[in-house]
Amino acid sequence: MLPDADIIGFELAIPYASDWGHRGASHSLMIAVVCAGRVTPLLRTARTASTFMFLFVAMASHGLLDMVTDGGRGPALWWPWSSERVFAPMRPIRVSPIASPPFSVRAA
Repeated sequence: MLPDADIIGFELAIPYASDWGHRGASHSLMIAVVCAGRVTPLLRTARTASTFMFLFVAMASHGLLDMVTDGGRGPALWWPWSSERVFAPMRPIRVSPIASPPFSVRAA
């Protein structure tokens, strides 16, 4: 869920289409690498490589799943090399409405 912390940008008047807007840089594979790299040393474990990979895949999967939703802008998966927002060819997952409470009738 960490990538979706970028919704605070709506309150800060950051444009949705900005690199720092919703589904922007926080959904990129680079940010997934950086976050996994920063958190792994904090988790005292002998399996450092496995811990890093688990955290990376967990965070990267968020952007990959957002690629198969049917609305909004695609994630900036390749940021910082590209600001392009990408979608998968097939988009079977209904997008969750941002403005509605998560357990409202509209969100269901």
